Amino acid sequence: MFNGRAENERSLTAPLPAPRFVAWWWWTGVGFAGLIAALYWAGTGRTAWDEPFGFLGRVFGGLGAVFSLQAHEGASIGARLAFFLTLLLLLYVLWRATRAWLAYKPGAVDIQQLEDATPAGAPKPSDADLTARLRRRLSDSSMYPPATLPAQAPAESFLELLGDIEIDPDKLGTALPKILSRLRPKLAYRVGGVLQFREAEPDRYGMTVTVTAFLFGGSRATTVWGSDWDDVIRKAGSWVISTLLPVTRAGRLPPWRQWWGRELKPELYEAYQEANELSRAGRHHEALEQYFTAVRLDPTNPYLRAELAETQEKMGLHIDALDTCQRALTLDGQSARRYRKRLWQSRWSPHWRRLRYFRHPRVYRELVGLRYRNSIILGTAEVTAEQWCAGTGTNGLQTREHLTPLLVDRYWPTAVGLDAKGTLLFPNRRKEAGRESLRQTLDSENTAEVRLVMQRAAMQETHRLAADDAWARVWLYWPSWVWSWIRVAWPAAYYQSVRGPQAAVTRGAFQINRRVWAPLRLAWASAKYNDHPLPRPQKWRRPYAWRYPGSRLDWTGLTARPLRWRLRVAALLGSRRDWHTHYNSACVYAVALHAAADDTALQDALAKQAVAHLGQAVQATRGGSAAVERSWMVVDDPDLAPLRRPDSRPNLLFSDFVRTAYPSAEAFQQDARRSRSDEQLREYDYRLLEETAKVMRQVWKQRGTRTNVDIRTAAEWLRVEREICESLHGIADAEHRSRWQDRVGLIRYIQTNCQPVASRCPGFPPPLVPDPAAPPKLPQDAGEIDRTLDVLKHDMEAAHTYSTRDHSQRLLRERAADGVAELSAGTLHALSAGYAAAWQTLDDWLERETGHDVFRQALDNVPHLTRRLAPTGPAGRKLSI
Repeated sequence: MFNGRAENERSLTAPLPAPRFVAWWWWTGVGFAGLIAALYWAGTGRTAWDEPFGFLGRVFGGLGAVFSLQAHEGASIGARLAFFLTLLLLLYVLWRATRAWLAYKPGAVDIQQLEDATPAGAPKPSDADLTARLRRRLSDSSMYPPATLPAQAPAESFLELLGDIEIDPDKLGTALPKILSRLRPKLAYRVGGVLQFREAEPDRYGMTVTVTAFLFGGSRATTVWGSDWDDVIRKAGSWVISTLLPVTRAGRLPPWRQWWGRELKPELYEAYQEANELSRAGRHHEALEQYFTAVRLDPTNPYLRAELAETQEKMGLHIDALDTCQRALTLDGQSARRYRKRLWQSRWSPHWRRLRYFRHPRVYRELVGLRYRNSIILGTAEVTAEQWCAGTGTNGLQTREHLTPLLVDRYWPTAVGLDAKGTLLFPNRRKEAGRESLRQTLDSENTAEVRLVMQRAAMQETHRLAADDAWARVWLYWPSWVWSWIRVAWPAAYYQSVRGPQAAVTRGAFQINRRVWAPLRLAWASAKYNDHPLPRPQKWRRPYAWRYPGSRLDWTGLTARPLRWRLRVAALLGSRRDWHTHYNSACVYAVALHAAADDTALQDALAKQAVAHLGQAVQATRGGSAAVERSWMVVDDPDLAPLRRPDSRPNLLFSDFVRTAYPSAEAFQQDARRSRSDEQLREYDYRLLEETAKVMRQVWKQRGTRTNVDIRTAAEWLRVEREICESLHGIADAEHRSRWQDRVGLIRYIQTNCQPVASRCPGFPPPLVPDPAAPPKLPQDAGEIDRTLDVLKHDMEAAHTYSTRDHSQRLLRERAADGVAELSAGTLHALSAGYAAAWQTLDDWLERETGHDVFRQALDNVPHLTRRLAPTGPAGRKLSI
């Protein structure tokens, strides 16, 4: 596999050089200052006006003297030469600055018509069609839109630029505008391609792609190969974007900042883009595989780690998401010891220690989203602690064993106070006692105690995040504030340029989590643990976040008024009411519903406030993230679980809000199973089996239409069939249902070996959360899904599915060795009809259109091959070859 891709990765030239536009703009300023100085010198004794602004009057007087035609009124020859030389230098550096800026920006990219170098008879669409596909590929990236009109290549040198313009001393008023218009080029990059074809399997189609940089010189070229033209266009587009990213403005933004000026791997960009597309489509299992691929290619990228953890959390793998976050918290250059000291340092520590953390502002900004995700996973401890004690996750108890030492070293103060004996009698041994106490807590099966220490850790992480954000706004964010005010006063500020993504978390969200959300959840966990306040030791080195007086809430006597007051204070400190602030406010009211189980009036008040904030959050949603936020809000978010509880008073308001905010042709019905990830995954397995049956039925029907087939191809068909059946058996097995790798393996295998049928089936693969506009036909009882999957597993074992396919596959290979070249038409049609019927009846059974006995009979009737003609029995199971 590596040798097959080495040719794709080999380029003909070095990476494109990065444009240094800042230096050229600085020298432009120096040249402009020199020009003003020359005019000021030429205006000695020739001031245009004295007051006001006498300096400008002297400069304009010098300008008039330079262009004066009367010798006694004009400037001296030396002054005029100094002016024109300075002007020429200014035009040169301005020309270089605009070229460097356009190369950095870079605007539209010119995609040339692809050239055809394939031999006659090679299968391919028209050149215009492939060119349009490549342009669409770049346009879908939202970074480098293709040019809509043909553009002329800019001048390569400054002398060439001036040589194209006729300069008449008597008509400088017309020559100068022409020069200034030519100073700004309109094209920075051009992409060309040559189509190729070869007989080598499997990648027969190719394209030689060339990226030319006009403004600072240089080009890159490579040859990509694929199994079809769509695969070639996809690889060519990814290579072009990965070539331009390290030298343009988009490469300065996360997650590509570390690749600025370096050679970016096309596989990394392609994996990240595909992961984003799959995640937006709700296909989280496949997205998770692509995120792991991206992290493997760029392991020190915190932005990729944060998105990986978010996807794991959406899949219900909270322990895996916690492991991902915990192992990436020190990617900003800190050691584990320094991170722990900063996390637990006192609020009265010297300010210089805090400011030292912001020496690398870009690293801090990239890690904010990851730290926030970590605090949320620890904060939703009713789910995380339950999975921790149950040992659930991709690797089961192994992840828990590997993560325990890391948590003990980082969060040992959370266990201080759980064991009063070790802290009150021996204050100097608090660290050792805390480590031992936390290790015993994490190794135990006490969910309430594990939940309490996780909530304390979340409280401390949230407190440190909010404090760092406050200092960062004073120390790091003021240049963006100045730029915003400049754009307000600038007349051309209506031009909306994308300068980068918005902040991962807003200030209002930080303040709400610090002052309300984290204390409320800690009060809930303490109430579950029956945590009565312990006597405080005589000497505490520092008060931890959960011991601050303003961080405590009374869970048993909770009302809506203190929450509303705290949220108003937090929103006021946040300085603006964005969608994240409203959404976190709704989460606070939703979590408080757990404390109002017996108070219907309080339930109504809290539910109304939660739904009102959700409505304001939806109205502030931007772009195409509405569908993703809808999925998280309606199905996945643990904070909103009380609003999704069926047959409850808050659910009536929440259901009405969903119908209003996200109108659909189908009536919205909240399902109790949607709030539990394990049953949701079983539903996904059920829908995946349905879509697999549809694809394989179409595959065998298409195979049955052929008149003949090579006997080795038929053997390969049976091998693929056996692998798919083994994957189905593993998914139906109750012991392997938590492994997302099995599902992704089945999807990838079908997409690879069952083309083009797999790409033509719109429902394959199904999203993790089904589309509410077209709900699948699923059994209403979750136990019925388990029974169906168990019956399917036993049926495949009882029907000897594997032995039949192994025997037929081995027989085909033996007949090929005997010199038999093709499978007869009758045998091919009977074999295809048998397998198509089995998959058809499986689909009908899963959709509850037929009974189980029909599928079992069709499974028994799948024919197997024999060497000699055997009498056909009632089932017609034997075919001779």
